[in-house]
Amino acid sequence: MRLLAICILLMVLTGCNPSGQQSQLDEPAKASDSKSPPSGSAAPAPSAASPGAASQAAPANDGAPLEEIADQTFQVELESWGKVRFVSAKRANADGRKELVLSLKDAEGHTLYTFPQPKLVESWNFESVKAVSFKDVDGDGKKDVIVLADYVTGKGSGGSAAVTAPFIFIQKDKSFVSDVEIDNRLNASGKISTVSDVVAFFKAKAKTDAAQTPTDTESNTTLEKVNRNLCLRVAASNMSEDEIVRTYEDEYAKNELDRSEHGQDEMYRYIGECFQQETDKLLANDSKLKTQTDAIHQTVNEAMSELSSIDYTRNGGGTMWIHGGYRAIGLYGYRMNVYAKMKLSDPKSASKKYDALVEKLDSNLDKLKEQGVQGLEELMDTNKVKEAQKGFDSEFPKLNTALQKFKELTSDKDEASLYLLELLTERVGASIDEQRSMR
Repeated sequence: MRLLAICILLMVLTGCNPSGQQSQLDEPAKASDSKSPPSGSAAPAPSAASPGAASQAAPANDGAPLEEIADQTFQVELESWGKVRFVSAKRANADGRKELVLSLKDAEGHTLYTFPQPKLVESWNFESVKAVSFKDVDGDGKKDVIVLADYVTGKGSGGSAAVTAPFIFIQKDKSFVSDVEIDNRLNASGKISTVSDVVAFFKAKAKTDAAQTPTDTESNTTLEKVNRNLCLRVAASNMSEDEIVRTYEDEYAKNELDRSEHGQDEMYRYIGECFQQETDKLLANDSKLKTQTDAIHQTVNEAMSELSSIDYTRNGGGTMWIHGGYRAIGLYGYRMNVYAKMKLSDPKSASKKYDALVEKLDSNLDKLKEQGVQGLEELMDTNKVKEAQKGFDSEFPKLNTALQKFKELTSDKDEASLYLLELLTERVGASIDEQRSMR
């Protein structure tokens, strides 16, 4: 069976009107229910992380045009992105099913980031966006995205009637992720119809989590102190990737920090953020290289996210794939730091090796596409296999788009680009082989 993961889906509901004001859905959704934009909102501006020349294209979909939803498109300032334009759009798939496409764009209209599709609605038919809101739901100081949208499920006796599906996109470093389990719990409750309902859900979840895993100011201070010291330590060293991870694991164990699956996800996030900060400092005086590095980083994160989703689908689900996706994205904070250092050292050309590896990458993609969800019939009934195949058919073009974009961004074909290409080629191959790594 194939590996599967999901990367992270995140969305924070914010309905907005054509004037760019944020809408808050506290009654069964009207996009016209408006209030002032959140603190920090401003007119859109190009992001230093992903300027127009290195923008990320929307996921491929056989050339289907995107139709922007004007009253749910607005300007906002996000901690990891700066001033951007949040765009809600819809399009029709080849099978006639409509889907919601969410993205961030700069002032010139270049796509900086495309949000992943929630697993829950992969086979549903999109109708409309009820509301979008930016709120810090997980308490990390960054605005997350809450989205309420109407879909026709096509399942059961009420399958032809529209249902409201809430989603949460959690803001991480240069990406948004969604937790499939949280989305499923939100939708399964049957009580979520407004942004206030979503916020109340997270408050209740926080209380439950606190009761199950007691935490206090002292323990949070310890966590931050340990990670701060670890960052100073590993950033000043010549440790390998594996050595860095072991160093973090040892210190977490020594200080009795959270070693649950979620705690490990957070540990990898701290590793990524540590080296992202180091890369930003390293390239502070080289805006051109920083633009290129940020664009490649974003594209690689999108590829990791789609690979995780594909592995999740091809293996019939499982949270291990979700966690694997989170951790892979964290590790690329370190890997992009390695790339930046190599670029600053005037790397040699590696054109022949690069071209040979591109052929292998393309071959791996062809094999992955051909395999689809083969083998799932051993685990689930025919209808679920068909749904999984639809999910795969939706995810694969997005992976292919991200990898083609990566090749465009690394057309210099030097040793630094080869370093990243080797990692990506191995990772795609891992989704084909029985024995594979999620990193």
